[in-house]
Amino acid sequence: MNHRTTLFTLGLAGVLLVAGGCTGSAEPTRAEPTVRAGKATPSPTPDTARAELVEALQRSQGVAHRYAVRGDLPEGETVKGTGAFDPKARRFQSTIAVTGGKYPSAGSRIVIGTDSYVRPSDEKDWVHVDLKRVKRDDPFLRFDWADPTGLKTFTSTITSVQRTGPHSWTGRFDPDGVDVESFLPVGAPSIVSLGMPLSPFTITTDDQGWVTSIKVELTPSAGPKLTMTTTMSGHGKAQQIKAPARAGEAADFHYAK
Repeated sequence: MNHRTTLFTLGLAGVLLVAGGCTGSAEPTRAEPTVRAGKATPSPTPDTARAELVEALQRSQGVAHRYAVRGDLPEGETVKGTGAFDPKARRFQSTIAVTGGKYPSAGSRIVIGTDSYVRPSDEKDWVHVDLKRVKRDDPFLRFDWADPTGLKTFTSTITSVQRTGPHSWTGRFDPDGVDVESFLPVGAPSIVSLGMPLSPFTITTDDQGWVTSIKVELTPSAGPKLTMTTTMSGHGKAQQIKAPARAGEAADFHYAK
């Protein structure tokens, strides 16, 4: 098996670039106050609404959960992904596919502690990567346990929030608000934005306060708007993530000397 080809194919989706335009859609409007028992319930202040949403996002990221992603990418491409993340057990699993363009790519990844396993869809064999030894500047093999899905980064870029219902929020986030690599779509980071204006999002939670849906919209300088939706489920439930039965070893040039 050609390890060089295998490992590069998995990281191909992470190098897409989308340039932003100079305009965006209007700021979402505040929902009307809810009326109960003849009395109006005051709407939360923007600061309170933001604090509540950030707490829900951080709480949801901090427990085991599953997720699914579907999003538009530049040049007519589409990304789909599914995965599971258990931060306490230090287990992660994802499968991502990019289609509709000139360079379709797909692959799967399993991470257990410091052991990472990668496999493109057209290969039968897995490749094992020792994360303790992998080069820090290797963009395709390194792994960040603090934010593997991009949810933490997304939370840090939120600039304004308005609560629109008992379990829904709208607001704006800054795709260029932090000096990091790609974090969109949440759960399947595939693009790096450049010059993107503040962009709208819609987030919903369930009755227990777990985040169940994150929808964002980007406005490139050329081409149609890009819509990306991430759904989350199974919060707090143990995820059955196991290492593959067999795996070859990554080539030595991926490791620091």
